[in-house]
Amino acid sequence: MARFAFFTWCTCVVTALLGSQAKGETVCYPELDCFSTGTGFVDRLPAEPVTINTQFLLFTRNSRYDEQHLSHYTPTGLLDSHFNSTKDTKVLVHGYMDDRTEEWLVTATAAILDRDDVNVVIVDWGGGAMELDYSQVAANARVVGAELARFIAFLQEDAGVSGRSIHIIGHSLGAHVAGYAGQRLANAGSKIGRITALDPAEPGFQGTPPHVRLDPSDAMFVDAIHTDGEGEMDLGFGMSQPVGHLDFYPNGGRDQPGCSDNLLNSIWDHGLFHGGKNFVTCNHKRAHRLFVESIRSACPWRAYPCPGREEYLRGDCLSCGPTGCYKMGYDAVEKTLPSGTELLKLYLTTEGQAPYCHRKEYRVEIILSTQGRRTSISGLSITLRGSQGVSPELKLIRSKPLSPGGSYVWVVGTPQDPGFLQSVDLRWEDDRVWYIPSSWWAARRTATLQLDRVVVDTAGARTVDRYETTLITWTSSAPMADR
Repeated sequence: MARFAFFTWCTCVVTALLGSQAKGETVCYPELDCFSTGTGFVDRLPAEPVTINTQFLLFTRNSRYDEQHLSHYTPTGLLDSHFNSTKDTKVLVHGYMDDRTEEWLVTATAAILDRDDVNVVIVDWGGGAMELDYSQVAANARVVGAELARFIAFLQEDAGVSGRSIHIIGHSLGAHVAGYAGQRLANAGSKIGRITALDPAEPGFQGTPPHVRLDPSDAMFVDAIHTDGEGEMDLGFGMSQPVGHLDFYPNGGRDQPGCSDNLLNSIWDHGLFHGGKNFVTCNHKRAHRLFVESIRSACPWRAYPCPGREEYLRGDCLSCGPTGCYKMGYDAVEKTLPSGTELLKLYLTTEGQAPYCHRKEYRVEIILSTQGRRTSISGLSITLRGSQGVSPELKLIRSKPLSPGGSYVWVVGTPQDPGFLQSVDLRWEDDRVWYIPSSWWAARRTATLQLDRVVVDTAGARTVDRYETTLITWTSSAPMADR
């Protein structure tokens, strides 16, 4: 696939993915802790705190554009700042090869302060994250987590901040930084209110013990958004493994719409380095882009409980069930989980570009007549017409052979609610051989598809509304050249 082919270009990004040789077994840093390799951790020891140079940058409505530096080493700095201990505190943590200038930190800070009068603290650990050796950066995250825990403990002890008022939001390795901080505070009897993981990093963490990675015990409420959960050699940077009380998997948790753009186009638009980086990390970055949109928009971000990706894509999980649906993003809240459930996996669809919102989701099933013949098509789309409007044309498949009597199912979403369904428009394109004109025209004269029926189920809070129509023979749409 394209991203795998691009692997050779960005070898520097994943150099030493799982580490090489240890530089020692244990290292201790005053006022933080001792850190050892083994027991599931990457085979590297973290760098010195002075090298990582973790900084805590405060933004409030009174200091939106001029950050104020806070430190757990200088309590007087807190008194001189705009920090308000009676307000909630949002802590933002970046990941690998990022620092304080990362775009999502800037946009998330602005969006949060536009909406809520809170303290926003950006954790800048660029000194330990802007390094090619991924394993070293993963090890450095442990020190950053310890420093963040100490900083929050300082806020609690010296400023009277409630642990429940703390919400850490971490992307990639930043999610595990949040986990390390939360784990230390929980062990000290001062558990924080919430951790939100934005596509938590996979290499070195997937399948590891809970003390190595983020897990539900690290905060009162842990939620995660997974957008790039593929294997390491497929350049999937995010975990597919659940890590929270609620784990959201938009579009199945991988292969995000709009992230299959041409590499050359990306380089042309953004330059060689940034264009290449955007192409490779598009799925990984989608998590924080969805989260920022969830702060700004009134989208329902409705997610459905489902055992797994395949079941969701089959359309088996389009009702909310007895506990109701869950909202993804900034406004996610913990509900009572179904009996016997500790971790809940939730699925939804989104658009491929901002504002990403889908207000309605559908299960579309097309059943072919047994009287037809096997047909190879190059595209299949559906448009939904309802009492409140018409949906955009929704692409179902790009290329697929269809067999007589076969049943084909897709889950799709629309950015607006067309209302109660009244009719559907279907469009398909037969698979013609464009470079052999004689075969193309022969196919054009006989291009028909025989259907038994089309069923569209509307996802609902408790029940699913069904629209069903019967079709006999369906002739292909305009020639491919007219698309």
